[in-house]
Parts: sequence; structure tokens; C-alpha cells
Amino acid sequence: MIQKLLQTSTVSIDTRTIERGQIFFAIKGDRVDGHDFLDDAIKKGACALVINVSAKDRLPKLCFDQNNVSIICVPDTVRALVETAREWRGRFDCPIVGITGSIGKTTTKEMVHSILRQTDLSHHVSYKNQNSLIGLCLNIVNMRLGCQVAVFELGISLRDEMEKKASILRPTIGIITTVAHSHMAGLGGLEEIACEKRKIFTFFGSTDTGIICGDQKLLSDVSYAHPVISFGLKKKDNNVRASSIRTYSEEESFGVCFSLHISSEEVLVRLQTNHRGQVHNALAASSVASLLGIDLQKIVDGLQEYAGCEGRFESRKLRKNRGWLINDCYNANPESMRAALLAFHELPAEKKIAVLGDMLELGEREVFLHQQVGQVLSQTTSISQVILVGDRARHIAQTAPKLLDIVYVNDWKQATTMLEKMLVEHPVRVLVKASHAIGLGNLVRQVCE
Repeated sequence: MIQKLLQTSTVSIDTRTIERGQIFFAIKGDRVDGHDFLDDAIKKGACALVINVSAKDRLPKLCFDQNNVSIICVPDTVRALVETAREWRGRFDCPIVGITGSIGKTTTKEMVHSILRQTDLSHHVSYKNQNSLIGLCLNIVNMRLGCQVAVFELGISLRDEMEKKASILRPTIGIITTVAHSHMAGLGGLEEIACEKRKIFTFFGSTDTGIICGDQKLLSDVSYAHPVISFGLKKKDNNVRASSIRTYSEEESFGVCFSLHISSEEVLVRLQTNHRGQVHNALAASSVASLLGIDLQKIVDGLQEYAGCEGRFESRKLRKNRGWLINDCYNANPESMRAALLAFHELPAEKKIAVLGDMLELGEREVFLHQQVGQVLSQTTSISQVILVGDRARHIAQTAPKLLDIVYVNDWKQATTMLEKMLVEHPVRVLVKASHAIGLGNLVRQVCE
């Protein structure tokens, strides 16, 4: 029944954004139960409701008044969504790209999306950062028949998650952007993280291709049973690489340019960001595009038109014309924190303030890894003031320059109050970075236009 409906309908699990004619899966989460919103789903035009059989007595009267709404009862709606996605995936024989990695998954995916927009290929790209099991399945079932390329993001925080997701998606192209200190509490050390990431290739056949960061031995010094191409900044034998990386400025815009090498071809690329870490993501995206047979100039055009993702070194204007804020608080680990601070250091400004919060899920090494960030602050001498948010972030100060003006606060609300006091002098540039759960996105919304 559901498979038949999918031929003409897409799926939603959120009545706030559901559209007329969609199938509504009522998912019971930790905080919200979709069965509480069945009435909303019908009023907004859902063509079918997929509910737990145990919740059948919770169907609103409106369900029985609407003859055009199908009611599908299943033992478990999450399991039903997973199995529906698995079966729906089997209908497609086009290239299916799966992107994973400790850093840069969403950015790489959106760069690929920007490149695909330069082509005539009918494509499907997963929405924002929906990389959980439910998010992956939701994006799979929303693929449309006739799709020529599909791109998905796969995130993991626990062991064996990747194998389960790969069994559902069955990617034909898999890419590992990088391995870094992220989700260590659930995955372990770097070797264990690399092992879990490599499970994206578990179901590969001889015609499927893996893409790895060739600069990381945890990925390159491994024997693979399928074709592999590599990208990177350091090794000249990488199939896709960059050289002559440099920043540039034009009036109020700042960026980074580099020479992109794909096999024997070389071309200049200018990105709309001065964050050098984005060069790494651009190489990853170029590797995917090259495997898809996309023309080199279209790859360049797509990379140069990419304007960034929300919460990832995103430039925002401060209220009251007080300057600019770099919103990089979607997530954080030691590697991404270092890259953001160095990129922020290169931006011109009379005064710079960094608001740095806890980096979560780092396991037993969390103190040491926060202290490493303090050492980076010795290199970013243009930053005059730092606000540290949370108990873990306090360890950053232990290795930071002694003369640096550092303030400690407990949460985003206190950080907002403190930042407002510091913004009396302007123009100012502010960097905001922490793990997502610290809530610094609330601070960004408070102080930015």
C-alpha cells in the first residue's frame, strides 16, 4: 500500500511543514509523539496516515469524516519507515552517493548539489543535515522515479550505525571526507572512528567506487576490495588535489582561491569564503562530480556559486550596524575549531571577539582536546577578547595566552549579555563556535539581523 502511494506522493513526519497530498508517518520520539498531531495532518491535506496499531484508538473523528484519507496501521512506524525506504531504494539503478566523515559532510553534499545544478541531470539531494536513521530514510522515500543521481549524508555517533544505514541506502559511490575527534564517547579513538566510517563501503560490489581523503593514513593505508580514488592537499599522488592555495579580498568580500587538479587537468577555483578548510570540502565534492562524469568547467562553476550553509562559518550582520558575526556553531570538534579560529584570524577587523563553547562527546580526552584549542589562540593574535561558554570550555584558558582577555560564562544567555557589553565599540567581528547542544545558535539570533 505505502509503496503504491509513493509513486505519486512524498512523505512527511512533521505537520509544521507537511504539504497537501503527502503521506504522514506518525513517529514517536523522545520529546514529541507524531500521533498527537494526526488532526493537523488531515487538516493540512495528508493523503494517508501511517500510525502504530497501538495508537488506533487515538485517531481523531476527522479521520472518519474524510473518505479520501487512507489509514495504515503498522506495529512500529519507525520500522515501517525503514523498511519502506529499503524497498523504495531498490527501485533505483542510478548512481547513489553516500557522504560521511567527521567534518564537512553537509558542506560537501551542498557543494555537490551546487555542481549538479549546473547540469541537466535530474537529481535528488538530502535535505539540510538530515543524516540520522529517520532522516536518511525520509530522504530516500522522497526520491522520485526517473532520478538520475541521488546524494545523501550519513552521520554516526555509535558503533554499527554505519553498517545499518549502508544496508538501507546501498550507495554506489561512498565518500569519507575526513576522520577527526568527533563522537568519541560513542565511537572511540581515531582508529575506531575510521573503522566505523569505512563501513559505508560494506555492501560495495566491484563496480562501486569509494572516495577517501588520501592525506589520512587511517584511510589511505588500507586495502579495499573495490575501486578507490583519493583527494587531498598534501600528497601529489591524490587523484584530486589542490595547489597554490591563497586568500584574496575584493572590497567587502573575502575568499580563498586554489588550483584544482583532476587527473591531468588543472583549473583555477575561487570560493566565496576565506576558510581554507572549505578547499578540502571542494576537493571532496569535485571527486564525486568527476566520478559522475561532469564537465570540469561545470564543476568549477558549481564550486564558485556555492555560498555556504547555515551555521557553518556563515557571515551574518550584527544588529545596529555594529559589524559582522561568523556563525559556526552548528557543531565543533578540535580540528574544526582550529580551522575556524585560523580563518577568523585572517579576516580584517579593528576588533575581534571569539565566543567559544563546549565541544561535546570527546570522551575521556575532553580536557586535553579543549586545551589544544587554547594553544591555537596563541597563533590568532588578532583576537582581542574571548568568551568561554560552559564547564569544558574553561579548559581552553589553561593553555591560552596569559594576556588574552578571557571571560567565563555558564550558558548562551550569559554569553549573549556579555557579548552585548563588548559590542559598545564597533565595527566588530565576532566568531561563535561550539557544539550544537550548547545553544549558541540562540545567541546568534539575538544579536544578528
